[in-house]
Amino acid sequence: MKVVLRSRKREKMGSDECYQFNVKVYDILDQIYFRKAVTSPRTAVISVLGDEPIKVLDMCTGTGVNAFAIAGARTNAEVIGIDISDAMLQKATAKLEQEEISNVKLIHMNAANLQFPSDEFDVVLISLVLHEISPDLAGQLLGEARRVLKNAGKLIVVEWEEPLNLFKRIPFYLVKKTEPAGFEDFLKCDLEQYFFRFGFEIKKTIHCDYSKVMVLEKNDHL
Repeated sequence: MKVVLRSRKREKMGSDECYQFNVKVYDILDQIYFRKAVTSPRTAVISVLGDEPIKVLDMCTGTGVNAFAIAGARTNAEVIGIDISDAMLQKATAKLEQEEISNVKLIHMNAANLQFPSDEFDVVLISLVLHEISPDLAGQLLGEARRVLKNAGKLIVVEWEEPLNLFKRIPFYLVKKTEPAGFEDFLKCDLEQYFFRFGFEIKKTIHCDYSKVMVLEKNDHL
């Protein structure tokens, strides 16, 4: 299996602003919050991809959890995971070397300044990122996602969602306390309006454990 990790000049994105979790504990999310496959956002993301050959961009891929899940479930998909964090990509690369997956490529790249041509991808995925970054930076990421996405393509956004179940609110309290300032405001914001101003329209929402998966398409606003 060949792993391609292209070295690029490091471009700081708010001091690695995309990631507030330490690389050593990043994958604990799946062990605590997303351990039930049937209600995991990873499963929901895969369910909306379809079976046709597609090209997928996983922005801010982190340790590659989503990229590997998609590539393993959709072997006819070409999956590219990009991240600005060297530590995250090193861990993702180490994991990929142990997997029998050949349709994933990992690239060191700034998500706010993608080095891809326009209309390149059928699907762009942004998972658990937007709530952690400034509105200006979020606008840059979404602007780049819109640019590289084909006109008929899908933007898939995974974000936290506070559970109604009192028992589940206990572990979610830890999420709220470890996320950056403004997290609770993000939870309460009108996401229809949030994405509309960046040129997207929510077409479908799937509610998962502690999270939701939103499927968006381009609108004519921009």
